[in-house]
Amino acid sequence: MRIHALQTGSVRLKRAFLFPRSGVRRQLDLFLPGPWSDPVPILCWAIEHGDRLLLIDTGEVASARDVPFARFEVEPQQELPHALAAAGLALEDVSEVVLTHHHGDHADGLVHVGDRRIRMGDAELAFIATPFPRLMRRVLRQPLPDGFAPEPLVLAASPFGEFELSLPLSEDGRIVAVATPGHTPGHISVICIDDAERHVMLAGDVSDTLEQLHSRRPDAIAPDPKAHVVTLTRILAHCARHPTVYLPSHDPDSTLRLAEGSTVS
Repeated sequence: MRIHALQTGSVRLKRAFLFPRSGVRRQLDLFLPGPWSDPVPILCWAIEHGDRLLLIDTGEVASARDVPFARFEVEPQQELPHALAAAGLALEDVSEVVLTHHHGDHADGLVHVGDRRIRMGDAELAFIATPFPRLMRRVLRQPLPDGFAPEPLVLAASPFGEFELSLPLSEDGRIVAVATPGHTPGHISVICIDDAERHVMLAGDVSDTLEQLHSRRPDAIAPDPKAHVVTLTRILAHCARHPTVYLPSHDPDSTLRLAEGSTVS
């Protein structure tokens, strides 16, 4: 098994996004003036396993519109096809795409993948059909990609480590989707058991950084902060039982942790 970090540009995030206050200011501060972070990566992931090339998320595109709490820095030559090529991979070899959740910096690259199989958690598909996320997509001018129609990925009540809901994505059980609600209600992560028997967790936006995981700090986006804390606590419990390389999509250190096989301590 080989796992590749694919960077599709960068994004600057408002500090209120990364370190939100509690109460009503948690989300209100996203729309008020405030300091910004340095650029952080927009990562997606490619898994070579057997005769398959599986993509986890698809990254962002150069046409992405800024929102009050995120400023995108993406050039056309940083989009998914070029990120794959930089890793020595080819778009035509991709067999399937799994999306951790529906936000544009994870799904907008679908414009490049053509008719390949695309899957996303059934709970996330149900969530994005409800009125509030539909309204916010209009307000923030963040439409779903043209032709957005993932197949529902249905996680079963089948424990994997500390996770109650899971679904194998490979016949040998070494690639597994697990439910990690919080950032969005239907968010999933993908855990790979690598050749050294470590668990490599492709965590999407479960947290923005490893520091946030350790702090068990809910983010400013999560509709239910308490549910987010439950998930962060569950991940830490999983890491305590299984050596885990934790790779959120916007952590500047994720690529280094992958290269070094550095596990959560």
